[in-house]
Amino acid sequence: MKVLIAGAAGQMARPVIKHLSSLALVSGLTLADISAQRLRTIIEQDKSGKCRPFTLDVRNEQQLLQALQGQDVVVNLVGPYYLFGTTVLEAAIQKGVNYVDIVDDFDTAAQLLELNDKAAGAGVTALIAMGASPGVINVLSRLSSEQMEQTEEINTYWVAGEPATEFTGALRHFFHAVGSKVPTFKNGQMILIRPFKNSEAQVITFPPPLGEFQVYQMGHPEPVTLPRFIPGVKTVTNRGALYPAVLNHIFKVLVNYGFTSEEPIPFRGEMVAPLEFFEALFNARQKEKPSTDEPPVMGMGVEVKGKKDNREIVHWYTHSANCGMAEATGYPLAVGVEMILAKEITSKGVIAPECLEPGLFLRRLGAVTTVYDQVLLSEKIGGAVKREGKLFDEKTWGDLLEGPGKF
Repeated sequence: MKVLIAGAAGQMARPVIKHLSSLALVSGLTLADISAQRLRTIIEQDKSGKCRPFTLDVRNEQQLLQALQGQDVVVNLVGPYYLFGTTVLEAAIQKGVNYVDIVDDFDTAAQLLELNDKAAGAGVTALIAMGASPGVINVLSRLSSEQMEQTEEINTYWVAGEPATEFTGALRHFFHAVGSKVPTFKNGQMILIRPFKNSEAQVITFPPPLGEFQVYQMGHPEPVTLPRFIPGVKTVTNRGALYPAVLNHIFKVLVNYGFTSEEPIPFRGEMVAPLEFFEALFNARQKEKPSTDEPPVMGMGVEVKGKKDNREIVHWYTHSANCGMAEATGYPLAVGVEMILAKEITSKGVIAPECLEPGLFLRRLGAVTTVYDQVLLSEKIGGAVKREGKLFDEKTWGDLLEGPGKF
């Protein structure tokens, strides 16, 4: 089977290429990107012999449709997603090609969901937001929801910290997530809130190496997709932050004073977008900074509240690791693609990670990477801790990880 990876020259694509090229059911990988030079470097490092380059600007419809020809799945890694919207999925639907992405922008996730009927009508499976957060977090939400007769509340948390050498799409995404009112799901209704407020912040205790960390309400896909696919849930929130903590204070000032706005303003006779100036300044200053061997760090958490047998159940997942966003995000994405190729996901239309069979997905993920081996889960029933430990400990949680294997 054949897979097209759009945005293949970016860091997020590396784990995806590594895993998919190792699969016997993948006969060819088309690595597409706007940067031909960076593609050549990746192809030179390929040991599988399955990869071929394709220079692609996804804004060029003819190029995009040509790249999709003959493909079984397209992986869309072209970001930030709010700038490119539904372009790649619409083309995939037109060509009848299955689709997977790691969309992390709340507004684009909603736009993609609106294409559900078109995708289903074309026989296309479109799995969106298949990363870490959103992604693994959504799968864990489903895993716990299935243990409850009624799911009341899902609270999701993330922390990302990676020594930055240049201004990236991830930073643009962060500013987009905090730059205007964003959706959250409260008491059965989608409402708009002002993100990044200290009054709504929470301090979450993650395992080492992260420890206690303050997180803020953000614009993210979890409150958009989880209420759609987990029946009856009344509240879904998302809170996140950057590591180290000082970055959140600095960026909050920049956001409040308009330095991250993409709306051009007059400056010395020209129209200049403040974010473009900030990007240029950021990159210039980064070149002057000494190199660092500080490892990246990530954290994630999920709290799922519900009821069973008229008793309250609370599941708390926490995780932290010294790994970068590419590995934490890329491997879940690669597993999602593998499951589509293996026909372990057969539903048509636009779906999210919480639609997958959680036990099967987590077992596959654990076989591919050790990033999530240390995920901790605590279960309280009626206010008392009944069991807790590592999620992948079969003695403690084997019943949770059992599952049929097909959605």
